[in-house]
Amino acid sequence: MSVAGVSGDTNVLRAGPASPARAVVFFEGDQITDEDTREILGLERCSPEGHLKSMAAHFPDALVLLVMPTTVVSAGQACFGNFICASTATGEPLGFKPQEYRAAAHIRAILAASGFNVAASVELVGFSKGAVVLNQLLTEMAWHEEALANSGGAGPGVAAAGAGASTGAASGSSVPSSAGGVCMPAAARAVATGAAPRTAAPADARLLDSIRTVHFLDAGLNSRGVHLTDAGVVHWLGRRHQRLPLDLQLHGTPRQWADRKRPWITAEKTRFIELLKTAECRISPREVAYFSGQPGTLKQHFDIIAAMQPRAEAAN
Repeated sequence: MSVAGVSGDTNVLRAGPASPARAVVFFEGDQITDEDTREILGLERCSPEGHLKSMAAHFPDALVLLVMPTTVVSAGQACFGNFICASTATGEPLGFKPQEYRAAAHIRAILAASGFNVAASVELVGFSKGAVVLNQLLTEMAWHEEALANSGGAGPGVAAAGAGASTGAASGSSVPSSAGGVCMPAAARAVATGAAPRTAAPADARLLDSIRTVHFLDAGLNSRGVHLTDAGVVHWLGRRHQRLPLDLQLHGTPRQWADRKRPWITAEKTRFIELLKTAECRISPREVAYFSGQPGTLKQHFDIIAAMQPRAEAAN
């Protein structure tokens, strides 16, 4: 299935029952294009078709949609131009800007093309670099929540504007790195300072409200931006959690969580969890470690897709 977007078509694979109770949307990461590596790993392990099969086994009652990157460049690097507003040539995000509700609109279009009613429950899984779509979507969710509070339409338990931090305040900046031109954002920021939030269009708002569970599956990047570290964004995610429960789960392997060459992955994960657990936010994320005590490998990184335990406390 192909769904048109602002940066071209998005290719989507699907599986699941005829009348699903919910939808699970899985975002692929970088692709393995080297034939020798593909042969060593095995197609079942590294191919989108194999990943779709694993997700269908994990969520047998759900419509499972596997979303391919908008474009794949260079040595298999994934770019998600239909979902995020700006990125490097190799797909690293240049911040997460919610004004256009780009991720919400495109996910809604994908679900609509699949015949799924977005009023039902939606679960998101971002694998590896695919987690950048989750960060964009969560930033849009926070932006929408703040706009609801400003308009008085968020219902009980949602703070008025000015209570706590605002997604309109940037907490960092994105600057090019001299190391190979890779962007190294100082923080996963939301928008430029001073931007006034506005609510999502009704159809996009329904999509945002339908999202109840978000899985980060061995999320990782070659730059910062793996997890949200903007206190303002997380504050409004907490307000959304008070209005409609939001379950956040972080699944990881030593390939990402113990990578000494990319220390920002663990640093951002730790900061994200700290912000979620604050008294104001009151979201208790589930952190699930896989293959603990083993050296990080590429095989392990892909094995987590089949090993994923969505409701588990731990796995080895």
